[in-house]
Amino acid sequence: MSTVAAQTETDTLYDVYSLSNTVSGEVDNDLMTATLAVQLEDKDAARLASKVNDTMRWAVTIMEDFSTITAKTRDYQTYPRYDTSQARRLIGWRASQTLQLDTDDFEAAGKAIQLLQERLQVQSIRLSAKPATRQRASDQLIEEGLAAFRKRAELIQTSMGSSSFRILDVNIQDNAGAVPMYEAASMDTMRSAYVSEPAIQGGTSQVTVQVFGRIQLQ
Repeated sequence: MSTVAAQTETDTLYDVYSLSNTVSGEVDNDLMTATLAVQLEDKDAARLASKVNDTMRWAVTIMEDFSTITAKTRDYQTYPRYDTSQARRLIGWRASQTLQLDTDDFEAAGKAIQLLQERLQVQSIRLSAKPATRQRASDQLIEEGLAAFRKRAELIQTSMGSSSFRILDVNIQDNAGAVPMYEAASMDTMRSAYVSEPAIQGGTSQVTVQVFGRIQLQ
């Protein structure tokens, strides 16, 4: 998509034109971030903490067999539980903790998640391009965008009968497209389906680069 607009005269600049050009491309999603959680309840806070810790130790032990996956425990939280009476009496506690998995090995991730779902629930699976992958795609699009900018400038120069032009300024903006996010089903559904290995398809993300600036005809 390209646009061209003539700029009004200023005190010092004449025959100035503004140009913009947008180029887009697809980049493979080669990074997966999965978040799984354990959520338990108990009347005793200390016993509850022990249960959650035991579950996360179990999960970390499972992940020791997957060298291509980085696993991190995160966000331990505890909440009081009250009854529905007006007095709101304390009846117990609820605790949760999450496990984050980062990897470019989607096959291994599927197997790991299958095992972890025995005691954890999948909260989300996020697929994206690695920063280096996205940077390479962005650099290529910048080259294409700048070439298109110069071609449009030459077209304006020829159309307006000028002998040459000079570039006054050029700005470049790049933006990543939407990242596919797969939310988990209900906890009951996930518990009953833990024996299934999730199908993970990387897909693609869109990278867009916009080049805009001004030229002055000579």
